[in-house]
Amino acid sequence: MSPEILKDVNCDEWLSAVRSEIVRLREQFAIVHIVGMCMGALLALEIAKELSVEHNGQDCLILLAPPIFLDGWALPKLRWLRHVAYRLPLIPRWIRIKESEPYGVKNTRLRRIIERKFLNADPFHYAWVPLTAIRELDRLRRKVRRGLQRLEHKTLIVQALDDELTSIESARHIRDVVNHGRRDTRVRLKVLTDSFHMICIDNENEDVAQHVVSFLQAADRTTRSTRLAGALVA
Repeated sequence: MSPEILKDVNCDEWLSAVRSEIVRLREQFAIVHIVGMCMGALLALEIAKELSVEHNGQDCLILLAPPIFLDGWALPKLRWLRHVAYRLPLIPRWIRIKESEPYGVKNTRLRRIIERKFLNADPFHYAWVPLTAIRELDRLRRKVRRGLQRLEHKTLIVQALDDELTSIESARHIRDVVNHGRRDTRVRLKVLTDSFHMICIDNENEDVAQHVVSFLQAADRTTRSTRLAGALVA
């Protein structure tokens, strides 16, 4: 696939695709956990907000490096100019945002592998995305920030302290807004100290997997205890 296909896709279509998949899974399974990485984390969070109205108390949400804010240390200082470009007719369609070092990866060996793949035009990953896709990401970020306090899912956020795309403030913002005024801790945050943005493949990828597994296992134990208590009361 070519990144060209992203030019005419908007964030509402991204959300619709996720929503449809959740409906399909719900027909087969009583419990449906939602997991997302980067933009996928924002999609997962927005859908989870929608589902909070009918939340069953068992579904969990896992957000890996959610970019609520695009304020990482590696981003250009003049990145705010993209909002000016959004207002110009047609121009965003041909502007390309290229991938560049450190490619979201702190591990030097892996970074060199990624660099060679880009040089060899290996289709393992898009080498660039159209500015229109970034515009839709910005729209999605605005949507997600509205009504965060409605979230009912037990949530785990895993984010790197040195994330070059989005600072740790993104994770803290979600945690603090959702947990504010609650007796229980709805959102838990795990901070990594030896990774950049692509935490699923970087130095602490095994730690990420363990955090996710432990979180879901704990949630499952809580659910079983609740079911038992309910049966005893009944």
